[in-house]
Amino acid sequence: MKRLFAASICLVACSSAPNWGDSSSSTTSDLSGCHGNASSSAPSSGEYYLTSFGFTSSDDGIMSCGEYTKNGSWYYAASRQRFGCGSRIQIEANGKCVVAETDDYGPDVCVENAAGRPIIDASPLVSEHLFGVKSAGWSARYAIHVTQLSDSTPLGPCDSNTTTQPPPQQSDVTCYSHTLGQDEPEGTCVQSASDQIWYQCTASGWESGVDGDNGPIGACTAEYPL
Repeated sequence: MKRLFAASICLVACSSAPNWGDSSSSTTSDLSGCHGNASSSAPSSGEYYLTSFGFTSSDDGIMSCGEYTKNGSWYYAASRQRFGCGSRIQIEANGKCVVAETDDYGPDVCVENAAGRPIIDASPLVSEHLFGVKSAGWSARYAIHVTQLSDSTPLGPCDSNTTTQPPPQQSDVTCYSHTLGQDEPEGTCVQSASDQIWYQCTASGWESGVDGDNGPIGACTAEYPL
């Protein structure tokens, strides 16, 4: 039901699929060993390269955490395997910074191996603000510094000189979702298959009252529509 956007980056080396995470100056033969697997290891230095995805109409679809790319019209990023669904990360370069939300999986480790550094695959709005280009490929090696922030941090351009706040301690609260067939952490919002109503996982269990991206206890940390 859900399309893993950044995971499909492995197709760069395997088929004629869209050229995810690659630049026009690089050939698909540069990549090998792509299996749809992304690294969950985060460098202590916070140093990454930036790539972009979701800037054409054909890329408008659902990411693995449940959000849509909306043709690259908002500030999202992959790497949820490192930071978690719905987490906020500050991305800095050239004296500028952008806050983005991690809502997809990837990129494939083969792309990071080819680039020689971990990669944050993000909305074209991010690369446009930091480097003046919408299409950022791995071979361009746009160097960035990444810091995880509180999930309440507003998305979009920010002041790189502002002191960042660390994310709050993760809650141990989980709720079992019959719709998804698995436990979900506190803050997750799920549209129930039984009545089509949205619920948010709270310390008291699943509670209704979700309005847009917010539920009874605040912003949805992840969203799963039917």
